[in-house]
Amino acid sequence: MALISAIALTGLYNFPFYSAIEQYVGFEQPMLMVKLVFLLLLVNHLLISLFSVRFALKPILIFLFFSAALSGYFMNAYGVLIDKHMLQNALETDVNEVRGLLSSGLLIHMAIFFVIPLVVLSLIRVTWPVGLRKVTHWLAPIAIDMALILVLALTSYQEMASTFRNHRDIKDLVVPVNSVAALASVGNRVAAAQFPREYQQVGLDATVSLPVAERTKPNLVVFVLGETARADHFGLNGYERNTTPELSQLAREPGGKLVNFPQVSSCGTATALSVPCMFSWLGRSDYDEGLAKNSDNFLDVMTRAGIVSTWLDNNSGCKGMCDRIPTIRPEDTELCQGEYCDDLVLLKGAHEQLDAADNNDHFMVLHQLGSHGPEYFKRSKPDQKRFLPECESNELQTCDQETIINAYDDSILVTDHLLAETVRMLKSMQSDYNTALVYVSDHGESLGEGGIYLHGIPYMLAPEAQTHVPMVMWLSDGFRVDNRIDAECLAQAGLKPLSHDNLFSSMLGLMNVESETVKPSLNIFEDCRTQ
Repeated sequence: MALISAIALTGLYNFPFYSAIEQYVGFEQPMLMVKLVFLLLLVNHLLISLFSVRFALKPILIFLFFSAALSGYFMNAYGVLIDKHMLQNALETDVNEVRGLLSSGLLIHMAIFFVIPLVVLSLIRVTWPVGLRKVTHWLAPIAIDMALILVLALTSYQEMASTFRNHRDIKDLVVPVNSVAALASVGNRVAAAQFPREYQQVGLDATVSLPVAERTKPNLVVFVLGETARADHFGLNGYERNTTPELSQLAREPGGKLVNFPQVSSCGTATALSVPCMFSWLGRSDYDEGLAKNSDNFLDVMTRAGIVSTWLDNNSGCKGMCDRIPTIRPEDTELCQGEYCDDLVLLKGAHEQLDAADNNDHFMVLHQLGSHGPEYFKRSKPDQKRFLPECESNELQTCDQETIINAYDDSILVTDHLLAETVRMLKSMQSDYNTALVYVSDHGESLGEGGIYLHGIPYMLAPEAQTHVPMVMWLSDGFRVDNRIDAECLAQAGLKPLSHDNLFSSMLGLMNVESETVKPSLNIFEDCRTQ
């Protein structure tokens, strides 16, 4: 039973793996291809054999066939890789996002590749040996598998190691080992969470270097946390389509300064990783999820310095970044119809929070739904659709790429409108506050290039479409004058390569927070202060 299951899992569920080794190895090295397939069979058989004991075998096989069928579908359909970050992103998603991935194709695939094996497994009766024989029956296949793997390693190490080293995505394509490894990694994190490390405070010395008393008005900064926007589809960045007409108009209007940042890289390729990373004091190279979620982020440091920080959410949550500040999920009968709320509901919530003006600096995060896929067509209303026809399916692989791009670009138009409306709101509040807007996306998106859709590819393998993100700022004249910011200097600084690593120091710098945790080299405002 273990051997037949291993053969079935290896032969019927690993087409992405076979496509990869055909591409990377090719038929010029047929023996290497055979060795790689045989290695996969041995690993799968070893995995099953480890659990080949009474009361464990069938449940484990059910889990393996389920995970293999599910991961196989998404790898085939969207070109994604299954690793710990992809699994974490899946576990932290919400009901609406899950519903958006359900399709007839998925149901048919699961019926063939999971329900049928499930029925077969339920009909098979296993006869178990007794006494000492049950030990030898369990150990023998494990020992044989390990011996054969060792022989392969000793005789083919050079060529196999070179293949895995040069093509690191292969390990995330092997089914069901990829799902098991990802689950084990997430399980380790969950287990570690049961024994949390001591909470780490940073910026204990935080103070506002330019207090409200020395300015004509307090500051109000709205930080729009974007979702799934890629920089090369922003009209401001030279995209052939004008997907940012309202921002472009704002750039030409008096009464404020719009600054575009065309070379910004994300910290990750999925919300579950990028959002904690971009708010944390840790950079991408030193990022540790457990530490990022168990220590102060720049919102905490701002709050310590006396700035009122608030989080308004229209997405799947703040990933732990708003746990210590007021958090609101705005609702509205007109803007919240069906599965989702229009992102404009965030502005309604912002208005409600700011109706009573006070003498405090405010930093408000608006976490938008943005361009979340695969149902891009649902992100825009009929009167907002400029690029037609659109792909109106969540099975993107069944649509022409042009229709996918049309639906995605229409979602960028909606973000453009949200940002313009936010600026208009901020302009209306200039009698009470010096106002500013910051927008940056958490990660990008693949739209079918190279057969890859959505996002979440491991960073070192990810295409630029998933890591190159848009970022813009709008600063009112009063904000620039009162906070002594040279707009032309900032525009020049914005042309340099930047990343999410700059956000922690830059947002604190924008709010005039001084602390040893603020790194001048990462603060884009550092050299743009006027005396």
